[in-house]
This record gives sequence, structure tokens and C-alpha cells, in this order.
Amino acid sequence: MPDPQPNPDPFASMIQFYDTWSKSWAEAMSDAVSSKSFAETMGKQMESGMETLALARKQANEIMEQALQQMSLPTRAEVVSLAERLTSVEMKLDDLDAKLDEVLDLLKKK
Repeated sequence: MPDPQPNPDPFASMIQFYDTWSKSWAEAMSDAVSSKSFAETMGKQMESGMETLALARKQANEIMEQALQQMSLPTRAEVVSLAERLTSVEMKLDDLDAKLDEVLDLLKKK
């Protein structure tokens, strides 16, 4: 009795086709994305996107500021200004405290 022939893999040709196809597309895409024109185009698109984002952020900040004013709440700028002023007062108090300690030390030595 002759040796039965092994059944050929029905997916082998499909797998080979897929491997060949994916390699050729990978090379084509690699060449495309490494070109100068692609980089320039992507740069322009990113720049446009950043400009749009900056405009949207500016508008959102303006809307938020108006809403806060209508609710009689402080804006971010007002809170930052207040924090800076409080920090300045705190530093001056620390300086006064240090000077007072120096004066007390001088008085104790006499």
C-alpha cells in the first residue's frame, strides 16, 4: 500500500501571501514616513493643531473667567495675585522675627 500523501496546509498559501503583503506595505510605509515631505506635512498639521488648541484654551479661559465673575468667585489671576501678596507678607514677617531675635539676643547679653 502506497504512503498516503500528507494533506497540504490550506492556509499556508494565505499565510505566505499575508507575510509578503505585510512586508511590502511595511517597507512602503517606512519609506513614506521617513521622507522629508512627510515630515514637513506632519509638522504643518501639528502646528495647525497647536494653534487651534491655543485658541480653544484662550476661549475656555475667557468663558471661565466670565462665569466666575458672575458667581462672585475669584479668578485664577486673582488667587495667584493674592498668594503672591501673602507670600510677600510672610517673608517680611520672617525677616522681622529674625531681627527681633537679634535684638533680644543683644539685650540678653547686656
